[in-house]
Amino acid sequence: MIKTMKRITKYFPDRTLQKIQEAVPLNVKIMGIVAVFISLLGLTVIIDMRSYVTGILDDQLRKRAVTIGNEVASESMNLILVGDLIGLFEKTKAVSMHNKDVRYVLILDEKGQLVAHNFGQGIPVGLLELRQLEKDAIGSDVIEVDSEEGVILDVLVPLERNTGWVRIGMSEANLNQTINALSIKLMVTTLGITILGLFGAFIMSNLLTRPIKRLVDASIAVAEGDLSQRVSIGGQDEIGQLGSSFNGMAESLERYTQEREALLAELMDKEQIRQQLLNKVISAQEEERKRIARELHDEAGQSLTSLIIGLKLLSQQNELEQARGMAEDLRKVAYLTLEDVHRLAVELRPTVLDDMGLVAALERYVTEYRRQQDSVVVDLEVHNQVMERLPSEVETNLYRIVQEALTNVAKYAKARNVSIVLEIRPKSVNLIIEDDGVGFDVEQVISESNQGRQNLGLAGMQERSALLGGTFEIESEPGRGTTLYVRLPLEKGGGV
Repeated sequence: MIKTMKRITKYFPDRTLQKIQEAVPLNVKIMGIVAVFISLLGLTVIIDMRSYVTGILDDQLRKRAVTIGNEVASESMNLILVGDLIGLFEKTKAVSMHNKDVRYVLILDEKGQLVAHNFGQGIPVGLLELRQLEKDAIGSDVIEVDSEEGVILDVLVPLERNTGWVRIGMSEANLNQTINALSIKLMVTTLGITILGLFGAFIMSNLLTRPIKRLVDASIAVAEGDLSQRVSIGGQDEIGQLGSSFNGMAESLERYTQEREALLAELMDKEQIRQQLLNKVISAQEEERKRIARELHDEAGQSLTSLIIGLKLLSQQNELEQARGMAEDLRKVAYLTLEDVHRLAVELRPTVLDDMGLVAALERYVTEYRRQQDSVVVDLEVHNQVMERLPSEVETNLYRIVQEALTNVAKYAKARNVSIVLEIRPKSVNLIIEDDGVGFDVEQVISESNQGRQNLGLAGMQERSALLGGTFEIESEPGRGTTLYVRLPLEKGGGV
C-alpha cells in the first residue's frame, strides 16, 4: 500500500493534483460529493444491514437446529430401546426431507455406535470423529464445522437416561443466499438512489452555479473596464447577498472612477491655469522691469541729470543769491525724485506690510487708492480678535488679493462703492470684498476657465487661497455687483 502511494505521488505530485482539483468545475465537484456521500452511506447501510440480518438469521438457524434435534431425540429414544432400526432410518429420512437446511441426521446408541443416518452411500470420512460424546451431558451443544459446502452447524442432543445421542447438521447455504440476495437488492436500491441523487445534484448545482457564472462574467467585464455591469440575482441567501455586494462594489467603482476622472480633469484644468499664471507672472515680471527701468530713466534719471547739471552751474555761480535760488530748485528736484523712488518701492513691496502688519498696510493702500480713484468710495472694516500678527505668507497673500480685487474694480467693475471687511479670528481669517459694479456671469467665467480663457486676476486670487488651504468663492450677477469670499485657516496660536 505504501509503495503504491509512493508511485501515485511520484507520477502525480501535489501540485498536479491541486491543478486537477482546481480545474474541475464546481457542478462536477458537487455531483461528485453527492455521489461519494450516497455511495458511502449506501455501503455503510449494506454492511450494517448484512451484519444485522446475518446475526438474526444465524441465531434463528441455531434455534431451529436445536429444536429439530430435540424433536428427533424425543421421538428416537423409544425406537432405540426396542431396537427398531427401520423406524430410526425412516425418521432420519423424514427429517432431512422436510427441512432443506438439514444436511445430515445421525442417531447413536448409548455406546456411541451409529444406528441410523440419512446418507444413502455411506457417511463422509471423519464426520463421526468431529464430536466427543459425553455421558450425563445436559442440554444441546452447537458447533460450526467447515466443509466443502460451507459452514455446517453441528447440533449434539443427548437422549434421556443416557440411551444415546442425536446429531443434526444444518447448512448455512440458504442463509448465505438470502443474505446475498438482500445485499444485491440493497446495492441496486443504493445505485438507484445514487442516480437520483446525481440528477438532483445536477439540477441543484446548475441552480447554484448559474448565478455564480453570471457573477464571474460580470466581474470579468468589470476587470476589463466595463463598470456598468450589474447582475440580477434575486433572493436573500448568501448568493443573493453576494450579488448585491457585487452590484454595490460596481456602483462604488463606477462612482469613484467618475470622481477620479472629474478630479483628473479639474487637476488638468488647474495645471493649465497654473501654467497660464506662471506665464503671466513671467510676463508681468518683465513688464514690471520695463516699467521700473522706464520710470527710473524718464523720471529719476532726468531728475538726477538735472541735479548734476544744476550742481555744475551752482559751482560756477559767483553771486550768493543766485546760488541760493538754484540750490532751492535743486532741493525740490531731489525731493520729487525721492518721492518717485519711494512710490516705486511701495508698489513693489510696501514696507509698512513688513513693519506694521496687514491692517496698517491695507489702510495705507486704501487711502492711496481713494486718492487715485476719487470716483470710488472705498470702505475698510477690520475686526481683529487676536493680539499677534498673522504669519507673513498670510498677510502677503491677503494684501495681494485685496490689491488685485481693487485693480479689477478700477478696470472692469465701474463701481461707485466698494466694501472691504477683514475678520481675524484665532483659527481663521475671513475676507469679504463687495462692490456695486456691473457684475458678470459666474458660470460663463468658470466655462472660460475650463477653456483656458479665465480672468487671470481671479485665477491668481483663487490660487493664492488654495495654496494656504483656504477657500475662494465668487457671487456675482450681471448688473448686481460682485462679492468675493476668502477664508484662510490658521493653526492654534495664529500660525498657518
